[in-house]
Amino acid sequence: MPRTLYGHMKSSNVMKVVWLMDELGLAYERIDLGNVFGGLEEDDYRGMNPTSLVPTLVDGDFTIWESNAVMRYLCNAYAPTSPLYPAAPKLRAVVDQWLDCQQTQLTRPQTVVFFQLIRTAPEKRDTPALETAIREAGKVWGWIEQRLATHEYICGQTMTIADIAWAVHAHRWLKMDFDRAELPNLKAWYARMLKHQSFRQKWAGPVV
Repeated sequence: MPRTLYGHMKSSNVMKVVWLMDELGLAYERIDLGNVFGGLEEDDYRGMNPTSLVPTLVDGDFTIWESNAVMRYLCNAYAPTSPLYPAAPKLRAVVDQWLDCQQTQLTRPQTVVFFQLIRTAPEKRDTPALETAIREAGKVWGWIEQRLATHEYICGQTMTIADIAWAVHAHRWLKMDFDRAELPNLKAWYARMLKHQSFRQKWAGPVV
């Protein structure tokens, strides 16, 4: 059955899902939507995804949105025994914990940093908001730095979808031009993530 992903490739949430589908070897069509492509307020799209955000995955007769939910679905449907989303309840709970942490703790402040530094002209930046967001996001990255001091990957010794979710944001955090803590464990983990072809070829370039 046809599998279609709606969303543009500059979206970190679309990046996650594309990377996972590449890792799983799943065929798909991707349709640019959002950002300069528009279309998110069209009735047809809002009928699939009432949030008018990306990504949305249509897999045959099934539609799912919210990037982390999409990743969970893909693993459950097409790779139920994969270590990317382990079946053991405690291991899976840890993956879910860090997936949720990325969405609830990191996304808001890092989005502010990204839009202020990358999408806003220097003379129009809200410096107090930017400085606050850098502090808040930096605190969260400090948690990851501490975690990676004793773990090869975020959830243990094997890569999971939690690593995919965090890596697309780590790329931006490490490559944007501002003063930050050194975070050697994060940088070493990021280098390991770059060994994955989909990430390295599609997103590990300039932050845009």
